[in-house]
Amino acid sequence: MELKEIKCESCGHVNPPGTQLCQSCGKMINSDYDKKKIKDVMRYDGSAVRSKVKSKSIFDKIWIFFTSVKVGVSIILAIVVAAAIGTIFPQEYFIPMGVDPADYYQENYGTLGYLYYSLGFHNLYSSWWFVLLNGMLALSIISASIDRGVPLFKSLKNQRVKKHESFFRRQRLFTHKDITENAEKVISQLKGKRYKVRQDGDNYLLEKGILSRWGPYINHTGLIILLIGSMLRFFPGMYVDEIVYLNEGETTDLPTTGGEYYVKNEGFILDTYNEESGQVFDKALSQGNNIVSNFQTDITVYENESSEVVGAKPDLKEIDTHSIRVNHPYRFGSYELYQSSYDDSQMKAMTFRLEDANGNAVGENFTVNLDDPDQSYQINENVEINMRAYAPDFLEIADNGTLVSKTPVPSNPAFVFEVADGEESELSLLQIMNSTDITSDNEYSIRFVEAEQHMASVLTLKKDLTIPLVAGGFVIFLIGVFISSYINHRRIWINLENGFTLAAHTNKNYFGMRKELNQILEEHSFTPVSDRLEIEDKAEDKEH
Repeated sequence: MELKEIKCESCGHVNPPGTQLCQSCGKMINSDYDKKKIKDVMRYDGSAVRSKVKSKSIFDKIWIFFTSVKVGVSIILAIVVAAAIGTIFPQEYFIPMGVDPADYYQENYGTLGYLYYSLGFHNLYSSWWFVLLNGMLALSIISASIDRGVPLFKSLKNQRVKKHESFFRRQRLFTHKDITENAEKVISQLKGKRYKVRQDGDNYLLEKGILSRWGPYINHTGLIILLIGSMLRFFPGMYVDEIVYLNEGETTDLPTTGGEYYVKNEGFILDTYNEESGQVFDKALSQGNNIVSNFQTDITVYENESSEVVGAKPDLKEIDTHSIRVNHPYRFGSYELYQSSYDDSQMKAMTFRLEDANGNAVGENFTVNLDDPDQSYQINENVEINMRAYAPDFLEIADNGTLVSKTPVPSNPAFVFEVADGEESELSLLQIMNSTDITSDNEYSIRFVEAEQHMASVLTLKKDLTIPLVAGGFVIFLIGVFISSYINHRRIWINLENGFTLAAHTNKNYFGMRKELNQILEEHSFTPVSDRLEIEDKAEDKEH
């Protein structure tokens, strides 16, 4: 049932539904509601909080749900628990490249890994439900801020100087004396302590530190901006964190740039410590270990002038050259290229030697370029070697006799070579550390001589347009924390109509306010303020 407007019996002012203190004179007009809903009526100066007085429509029920402190805390706990679970196993962008995430988590972490992957924790921060939780938290903060901030703003903006007698006695700090001598001196001295003074006849309102009341809402504003900045990362073009894999001499377009930018790996440099590097590395070097001192990639960056033409051949224009080292990225536009790591696991070329039945070399050695192998190799005038099959990353031999490759990356190559000498031909299957004759009574054998490795550079392309929002939100949040922690909202009401009556209220640190007031009151021979809460506590102690 909706509450009706309330008319103050003392001053006749008509107050909105749910009001607890008359907005005109401050008299308690809805004590029963206060006992059920809110203990501290001065928190919002008795103004009605929408979530406490309306519950009829569906919108009201949704509003009450999101403005609930319990709901907000529950959402925060859900986010914290999810984030904690997300740290148990590595996120997908930390696992090896080219590996199937489903297989990786199950093989390395068993059933827990399978559940971790199935529930989406491997991509936690981009999962729809984690984004939804953040959105609900932002909605909860916004709703709670409006629900409580609007009535607080109205009450503070429209607060009256003159208050009802019951208002004075209800405040925690209170004092009264029948004479008013030196009252003006007390008010003048309080004004010297940066209190702003408002007067209505023989009634005074002294106030300072009102900014303290807005500290929590400044906190909320900072959190909302921070959450918005975090969620904007999932919008295309706002946040980029991509791996760029470049072999030496390779040119490729940078992901997410729409073909506008290209980069070429001009060369990869890997420096290691030697025996003259100092005692720190003596033990490791003596054991034959290589200690990397620096690795960098020399790049050339191009701009594609035909990027806006669909299907057009790239028209690359060189815009810059740079050497990217660890912690020394290359910046262009809103992007940054970081030296992330390197990969020397891929083979670039393999050299073989053909031998006859007696183990004698036949002709010249031949080299197979694993990225783009030739189909035939002339050994001498009479002997030719033809490549009949090739698997860069050999997995198995299919039922039809073809070679099956697990990946297109040349990390475990296998070949079927045909040796033809003009009279007859024979077939051999070659794998790393293994050679098998396919035809019987082969006259020739192919031997592995050496391999050349690729030095591939692994770069990270980053772009983050949300940093100003995230950083700004965090700074605003800290400002709110400072205001809430170190500024007190202090109000003093003085009535000189029937002697000197003083009441005071603060949102925190009553001890400090009481000390400040008593120093001035005692100096001008007024009764020190009494703390109603302290008196009630003493009375309870006597009863027990």
